[in-house]
Parts: sequence; C-alpha cells; structure tokens
Amino acid sequence: MESKLVFLLLLVCVSYTVGDDSDGDSSDSNSSDSNSSGSDGSSSSEDDNYFYPCSSDDLDCIRDYFANTNLCSKVSHEDGKSIHRDVLVAHLPKFNGTFVCLDDTITFYGSSIAAFYVDKKTNNLVMSISCEGINVYTAKAKLAIHVRGHEPVRAEDFINVTYTTEITAVMPNAGRHGVAAASVSSYNINAQPPFELGPEIADNSNEIVKEFVQAVLSDIPTAVAELHLTKAPYLFYVYLQEYICNFGIEYTGML
Repeated sequence: MESKLVFLLLLVCVSYTVGDDSDGDSSDSNSSDSNSSGSDGSSSSEDDNYFYPCSSDDLDCIRDYFANTNLCSKVSHEDGKSIHRDVLVAHLPKFNGTFVCLDDTITFYGSSIAAFYVDKKTNNLVMSISCEGINVYTAKAKLAIHVRGHEPVRAEDFINVTYTTEITAVMPNAGRHGVAAASVSSYNINAQPPFELGPEIADNSNEIVKEFVQAVLSDIPTAVAELHLTKAPYLFYVYLQEYICNFGIEYTGML
C-alpha cells in the first residue's frame, strides 16, 4: 500500500514538472514569435509606404528611371569639373537686398545621392543630394539694396562661396511637369560657409552699402538660409541636369 502511495506521489511530481517546463517553453516561443512578428511588421509597413526604384548609389539606374518615365536626355558629369550658368536672382529679405548673379561657375565636390524613393501615399518622388562642397563663383554679382522712398543703392563685384549642404527635392511623380514643379529645400551643414566678396562690395565707400555688408557679416547663417530659398532649387536643377538627366529646365529664381 505504501509503495503504491509513493509511486502515485512521484507520478504527480513528474507530471507537474513536465507541465511547468512545457509552459515555460511555450512562453519563450510566444515571446520570440511576437518579437519576430513586430520586426517583420514594421519592415513590411515601411515597404508598403515607399517604393525604391533604384539604390541611391546606382546613378545609371537613376538615369534610366528618369529617362524611361520622363522626357529627358541622360547625361553624366564628374565632381571637380566646373559648370557654367548665366543668371540667378537671389534674395536677402531681412537685409533688404537682391543679388542678380551673372556668369556663375559651379563646381560640386564629394556629391552623392543620399535618398531616392517614391512615397506611395502621395505619389511624390523624393531625391536628396548630399555635397561635401559646392563652390559657386559669380563673376558679376549685381547687388541692389532697397531703400524706402528711393531708388535702390547698387554695387557690383565678384562673389566666391563654398557651401556644404544636402538638397532635397520633392516632386510629383508625373514626368517632366512633376520635375519642373519640384519643391526644393536645403539643409546647410555649415551655416557659415567660407566666402569672399569683391572689394567693390566689401570695401564700398557708400554708407548704405557698408551697413548692408556689416549686417550680413554679423548674421551669416540667416543670409545663407535666405539665399538658399532660390539657390537650393537652382543648384538642384544644375546637378540633376548635368549629372542625371537633362529636362531643358532653366531655373533663374526670377519671380
């Protein structure tokens, strides 16, 4: 009788132990499945929202994408080689000034495509261009300082500046018209880029020009941000149409 009782007690203990181990394994398994599902879920969600037609470092694929979906001619260009443009109008509203930049020489250094994808929700194509340096030498920078109740005060000389920036364009994924309608912004990695003003501007004897130059020098980050309201799209179209595909779009910043 005693032996039967001991046997039953042992059987109960063994059953409890096995059941407890099974529950523990089941819990670990569920936890692992849950984590795996969450990871897959977020990845799947991202894939659902965005379409990546090309790797951002595959310029040939990006050229083909534009050429096949838009009316443009594929082109290529190398960093360090200069590009010429005739005119850009750049505004400095805080400082009441406008530059008409004639005869620009633009040189890109360390450029790459940082992002290239289509947002499926908006059907917008997003393209981001990262540049270690963009040197812009303007042979004739015509400055007009706007004065209340008077004609603008004018000065003219060269400007040489090197920007470090990332330019992002968001455009409807709708052919050439979408590219022409791009909304372009810039993130200026160096808000105080190295620059040089010709003496006819920097050392001008006119008091209004002196005040303008001093105001700009005392707040360079604001001046750079304002200039890029027109310079960012200008530089985007220069890069796109020299490095990727030429759409025949001429952006001058003129309103």
